[in-house]
Amino acid sequence: MLNEALRLVRVYHDLTQADVAERVGLSKSYVSEIESGEKKVSLAVLEKYSAAFDIPMSSLLLFAERVDEAGKADAIRVYVADKALKMLDWAATISEFRGASR
Repeated sequence: MLNEALRLVRVYHDLTQADVAERVGLSKSYVSEIESGEKKVSLAVLEKYSAAFDIPMSSLLLFAERVDEAGKADAIRVYVADKALKMLDWAATISEFRGASR
């Protein structure tokens, strides 16, 4: 989830990928590939972001961990909401069936 954390750092600072590329000394295409998850974040890249945004590497790693946890929480919420909707649909179908059989 380092990829997503670095994307969120960019978005927080209201920068384009080109702005970040210039700031950290990477190509825009490389920044794009990092953010999309096509490239893994190396220690060297993490150091560049750390220096460019004046954020300790440990904070970037912790932030990435929190982003990952939030993603899991969202997935759980979607799963539970889907199950709840299916149960409500089932209950409505049963009610209609009982009403039709009377």
